[in-house]
Amino acid sequence: MNSYEALVPVVMFLVLGLVILGYFYWNHRNRETVMQTVQKAIDSGQEMTAETLSRLGAAVNPRMRDLRRGIVFLSLGIAGLLCSLFFDLDDVVNGIRAASVFPLMLGLGFLLVWKLNKD
Repeated sequence: MNSYEALVPVVMFLVLGLVILGYFYWNHRNRETVMQTVQKAIDSGQEMTAETLSRLGAAVNPRMRDLRRGIVFLSLGIAGLLCSLFFDLDDVVNGIRAASVFPLMLGLGFLLVWKLNKD
């Protein structure tokens, strides 16, 4: 086994972990910003109604969130399938294609939910 072959799964899992950590960090920062906005409004004496708080908490329409997630996952699946065209080894190609089907189907599922959701 070549020393570079052992680095491929290690780098893959490190990058996957960084992406997941980045996602959670970004969500945390968004929630923190909303809470700071609410705190500033309360400190300045503004009345915080339930409608205002719900608007701050739901900055993105859930229907649009499904569309965005569907497009992102669909793009990841297509990118993986296109990436598999650059390799000659059957095991690698089959592995990449198998791993690409999951985000592809997940993206199609989100797009289906987006299309079927009317409210």
